[in-house]
Amino acid sequence: MKALYKNITIIITLIFSVGSLSGYSQEKIYQTELETVYLNNTREIVYKNTFSIYNDDLIASNEIKFKKEIKISKGKNSSLLFVSNKNNMELVTASYLKIIRKAANRSRNTKAFQVFLMNRLPQLSLQFSIDNNLQELYFISRKDTFNGKIDALPSVL
Repeated sequence: MKALYKNITIIITLIFSVGSLSGYSQEKIYQTELETVYLNNTREIVYKNTFSIYNDDLIASNEIKFKKEIKISKGKNSSLLFVSNKNNMELVTASYLKIIRKAANRSRNTKAFQVFLMNRLPQLSLQFSIDNNLQELYFISRKDTFNGKIDALPSVL
């Protein structure tokens, strides 16, 4: 009788240990297949943002000549980077200058300028919403656009 109970306990122990091992391996399989999902995490950690550095350089120059700047950036073959935990983006500097020129030309105020940039570059929309220099960038870039030059003309009426 003792041998029977001993055999039953060994069998039960083996069943539980095999079951727990199979559950462990199943968990490992799921961990390698699925990515971690974070709920209610809206914070974006920015590792590199050359867009805002370039915007600061444009503002510091106090005058933008788009034709000249685009030609220089095409010659250098330079690009701007944005790297964060949510987005990665690389854009040729000449293309970014063209987007800024188009945004400044088509916008009547800084809010419209910001919305245009957010629509055109959705990966940077969070950065554009918190960037304090967009107003200055708008006024400096608006001076060299067609509509900005028209606005600067004295009124005849």
